[in-house]
Amino acid sequence: MISLPINFGLTSGIQVGMKYAKENGYDIAIQFDGDGQHDAKYLKKLVKEIEKNNVDVAIGSRFVEKKKPFTARMLGSRVISFAIRLVAFKKITDPTSGMRAYNKRAIDMFNSNASLTPEPDTIVYMIKKGLNVKEVQVEMRDREFGESYLNAFKSIKYMMNMMLSIIFIRTFTRKEK
Repeated sequence: MISLPINFGLTSGIQVGMKYAKENGYDIAIQFDGDGQHDAKYLKKLVKEIEKNNVDVAIGSRFVEKKKPFTARMLGSRVISFAIRLVAFKKITDPTSGMRAYNKRAIDMFNSNASLTPEPDTIVYMIKKGLNVKEVQVEMRDREFGESYLNAFKSIKYMMNMMLSIIFIRTFTRKEK
């Protein structure tokens, strides 16, 4: 765990963590939201998926084995999932999950491309670059701490940005050989 002196935001926190993981030779780096939703007991499942099944990115998903509820928030998630499937030909049921594990290959990718963020468009980029991304069923609690930065206006803006980014990635990212 890295503790920064001030809140630099999610993207900066992930980028600092990936740099630290690379500089210290970590085999796996964990992304884990600090709002109380995630249960650490599932981290072993994510790590095991990477170690045993040649997975580069393991996403803790609420919906691998369970159906998504139909709410406004889940509607946005469904739209992003649809776009990922259309662009990357991969079914990702919980694209906004903040519980992920990355292997060395994914850590290196974060370190070689400062534009990568902990968002669904980065998952698409990684898939398009040939990384093996897999979801693992986990349970998540309701948020215990803080508030979502997404209000109605910001949610719409976020969705538009994600859709444009995913389409852009589809157009310009080629799989490495």
